[in-house]
Amino acid sequence: MMMMVMHRLLLLTALLLISTSRLVSGLHFYLRDAERQCFLEELPKGFLVTGHYKTEEWREAERRYIENPGISVSMTADDNDAQHRVMNQKGAHQGKFSFTAGNSGEHTICVQAHGAQSGGWMSSSVVKFTLDVDIGEADDGGRSAIEKIKDISEKIKILNAQLEEIKTEQKYQRERELEFDSATVSIRKRVVYWAFIQLTVVAAVCYWQLRHLRRFFEAKKLV
Repeated sequence: MMMMVMHRLLLLTALLLISTSRLVSGLHFYLRDAERQCFLEELPKGFLVTGHYKTEEWREAERRYIENPGISVSMTADDNDAQHRVMNQKGAHQGKFSFTAGNSGEHTICVQAHGAQSGGWMSSSVVKFTLDVDIGEADDGGRSAIEKIKDISEKIKILNAQLEEIKTEQKYQRERELEFDSATVSIRKRVVYWAFIQLTVVAAVCYWQLRHLRRFFEAKKLV
């Protein structure tokens, strides 16, 4: 019983941590100038998607990727089931975007970089696109999270109270067992004591009877 309560307490603690967590994923890919890159996300209704991005252009002369403030980024998000565009945003070479899923289902998110210095598919210019996507419930001032935390906290309090009751009951049972063991030992001692007294009395009676019989026989001159 106690192990079951402790297991439920650990489970509720884990749920408390999960209820306050968000799904964060990061990736990077490579684009040519004006090339479009899309990916799918399965989103629940009402969830907020926030993306933080950064672009870096490959410079052959320096043999490394460097930031180019001249690059601009176009970002779109479409609800595939409803065939509705939920986001159409333009930004600088680094920044962020966000949108809220109006319906549950697949959403297509696309990004496109413009303004690389050596544009064109046949050129050697490549843009490294780094993207971190944060998916979580839409911000309602933290009210839903607070309600979840309160609900789980109440359940944890109830389980703690049950745990204390079990501890108290176990302590009482241990005390009863100690009392029973003490009483058993005392009874055994008394049984041995009275058995010894009874044996002593029986032996004394037998000895007296034997002496009395011997004197009787001697008085009658039978011995």
